[in-house]
Amino acid sequence: MDALHQALDDLRAHRDRIEASGPIAPAGIWIEVYRPGGRDVDYARLKAEKAVWGKSRMRGLKRVGSAEHRDWQQRIRRRDALLEIERRSLAIQTMLDTPVWEP
Repeated sequence: MDALHQALDDLRAHRDRIEASGPIAPAGIWIEVYRPGGRDVDYARLKAEKAVWGKSRMRGLKRVGSAEHRDWQQRIRRRDALLEIERRSLAIQTMLDTPVWEP
């Protein structure tokens, strides 16, 4: 049981570090890479399930590897890491709430 409590505390500390490291992408937003016709350079854009930027569901991020593109990659990584931490925390909390039978 102490190991589970320690793992839960570690996950909370990790979550706090991620939240403090910078902005987090909202749910439903991802990066799409595309190549405009006839060009040899890839470009990136944000896409969203719902209109986020005014009436648009897309927002350009310039070339792949640009500062804006890398920033949004980090935001999405933070969001995904927080979702994974939440999933693991719920699993550990379930184990704590319903322990395995002991004689």
